Amino acid sequence: MNKAERFFAKTAAYRAVIRDREEGALSHSYLLICQDEAWLRLYVRALAKLIMCEKGGLCGECRPCRLIDKEAFTDCDFYPEDGEKISAEMIDRIVSEKCYVKPLESEKRLFCIVGADKMNVTAQNKLLKTLEEPPANVCIILGSTGDYSLLSTVKSRVKRLEIPLFPSSVIYDELEGRFADKEKLKTVCDLCDGKPGNVEALYADDAASRALDECIRIFSEMKKSPDIARYSGKLVKKSRDEFLAFISAMRLVVRDLVFIKEGVEDGVINKERAFDLETIAERYNEGALLTISSLLGEIAASAENNGNQTMLADRLLFALLEENYRWQKL
Repeated sequence: MNKAERFFAKTAAYRAVIRDREEGALSHSYLLICQDEAWLRLYVRALAKLIMCEKGGLCGECRPCRLIDKEAFTDCDFYPEDGEKISAEMIDRIVSEKCYVKPLESEKRLFCIVGADKMNVTAQNKLLKTLEEPPANVCIILGSTGDYSLLSTVKSRVKRLEIPLFPSSVIYDELEGRFADKEKLKTVCDLCDGKPGNVEALYADDAASRALDECIRIFSEMKKSPDIARYSGKLVKKSRDEFLAFISAMRLVVRDLVFIKEGVEDGVINKERAFDLETIAERYNEGALLTISSLLGEIAASAENNGNQTMLADRLLFALLEENYRWQKL
């Protein structure tokens, strides 16, 4: 199994498809939801292999498994290709032409559409009739980071599978042998927001350390309302993934501050920044930190669903000032 398949094999989605195979009840269409956009295509490949594998699993040895890894198996098509976007014309070719080509090597003809949440309404409606009345031996996999943009009529005609966010300890245990600096890897696993697909990028460009530095700088330097605009301007310029990494780092910093306030130094993750954290902890009320921690969870969920980044950044920065002031007055 490759790296993504090992995580996939830990999920209820994997077990559900294995059960479908054993019972001869594979669905004609699956919707694979995965917030880990970096590995979405890898997970879709894993699901395709699980459906097409000649040995009933993810053997990696049979012809379908080997060729699906290269997206080169005759009876399994992947869309879109690199650099392309999912268009209504693309979906029309699939449902009006390709779906009616009989399988050449297998019992099934499999179509994998990665990034299905990016399909516009016209494309989804073109796909809908095939989902309602699929040709014999055709199976469609829709890979998506979420289902909020998919039509309810589409969602009602597919079997939903979900790749969860993984605990940082599970990610670390699975990836430990691939990285030299174990302490850095632990920090990165805590910051990857449950998405193992983010680990390599965070580790490679030292983004985890930069995010931690930025969080500590904001806590240390932002003391008055006029400071909010300066830091908000920096946060809104971040990409969605960079903003999510920042929020994850902020959640860890707040967690460390709570442990320091409670005298549980052994629970602090960022021990190399202990002096800075202790200095910040002296200024913050524990009740304020717990309130901010809860708010960060809400902001992370909203950011995952493409919430307005400017509003989320301002909401967080105002809370860092206002909650501490409010709790000191109680």
